[in-house]
Amino acid sequence: MEIMPMQAIIFGSIPESILILWAGLMLMGIKPQIKKVVVVGILQGVSVYFIRKYMDFGPHMIATTLSLIIYTYIFIRVKWSVAIFSVMVPCIIVTIVEGSLMIFTDANFVYIWSSNWLRLLYLLPHEIILGFIIYIGYKEDISLCNEFTWLEKIAG
Repeated sequence: MEIMPMQAIIFGSIPESILILWAGLMLMGIKPQIKKVVVVGILQGVSVYFIRKYMDFGPHMIATTLSLIIYTYIFIRVKWSVAIFSVMVPCIIVTIVEGSLMIFTDANFVYIWSSNWLRLLYLLPHEIILGFIIYIGYKEDISLCNEFTWLEKIAG
């Protein structure tokens, strides 16, 4: 259990939640209202604070993912399958990028997590990748639904 510093919530969790949701919806071919995505990001940032405060490492990941799926369903007003897919795919991308950083760098993660600002720098690689997905989705009108016809059944 951890009490996250306020700058980690404001500059870390909230932007990360916004980018995860926005990229996930773009991958599903949905161009959401940015205002709704920001509201969900702020709610998720507050939720992450309390989840991290009261849950151990591991279960907190499941709880934060579920909360983002629920917020997506309620506020973005998409089907459950779309909400799940829109959150899970970017979360998998984030996990791959963070795992790669752990494997291929010689970073001292205890030191990184103990520094409020270094912890925010650690988020940049996957946030850049999610931002690139959003940019390409808008610029080229590319989505996974365009590429995989079976996803159109999920997005309905």
